[in-house]
Amino acid sequence: MGSLYVAVALILSCSRTTNPLISNKKNLMKQEDINKSIVRDFYRRAVSQGDIAFAEEIVADDYIQHSSAVKPGKAGLLEALHYMKQMPKPATTSTPFMRLLAEGDYVVTNMSFGWDGKQKVVVDIFRFRAGQVVEHWDALQDQPETTLNGHAMMDGDVAPGDADLAVSNKAVVKDFYQRVFVNKQLEAMSDFVAPDLIQHCPEISNGLIGLKDYLAYKSDSMSIEKIDLLIGEGNFVVVQSEGKLNQKNTTFYDVFRLTDGKIVEHWGVKQISL
Repeated sequence: MGSLYVAVALILSCSRTTNPLISNKKNLMKQEDINKSIVRDFYRRAVSQGDIAFAEEIVADDYIQHSSAVKPGKAGLLEALHYMKQMPKPATTSTPFMRLLAEGDYVVTNMSFGWDGKQKVVVDIFRFRAGQVVEHWDALQDQPETTLNGHAMMDGDVAPGDADLAVSNKAVVKDFYQRVFVNKQLEAMSDFVAPDLIQHCPEISNGLIGLKDYLAYKSDSMSIEKIDLLIGEGNFVVVQSEGKLNQKNTTFYDVFRLTDGKIVEHWGVKQISL
């Protein structure tokens, strides 16, 4: 493989138990950092610049695509990239906002960018194996002009924070999400959520009360059946779950930021199955 990132990833994955330098974090990139770099290059080279050869290198032959907007498999992704390469660029664009998180084999991006006069909000999840992307999920929404909370759907902190907090923060969010979102035990919310919660979901007001009122209002029309993925880095935890919204199968992507073991900020994007 020609990609330097892929080569380094393979070296690290094969040598982790034998090379004593692997344990020195000051000298070698962590696997998660390598995967993040590959994702950044995928956006820059394959998506923005139309470098199809790079995409062929970093996407596995048995690649699994969960996006309904793209045909299945590696062939479907390459076809989409070829199509995008031929598309005329919009008259107006904006500098994208991006939060990049990683744990183990997973990389999550939260992005917001202007495209032809509209602000788009995207959550992407990539699963890696030996330096190649083997699976991908995503959700895309338009940023509304106004929100109940006065915040953009994607902005705020991007630095993950203390890596040592990831395990405890994931445990908090897992318990919270199961009890409050899945089991609808709204009375338990104050055990997990700060009173002054910063809210980015456009239809939800700020504060613990805003989230509680929203979930109570949506009790009959929205149900979350199970957690599929739980990915954490530092102060951030990402939850991918599945359920129904207005009787339609829906995948939910929720991003939480924690401080001192409490949820202090929330972003969310959802993808309704076609």
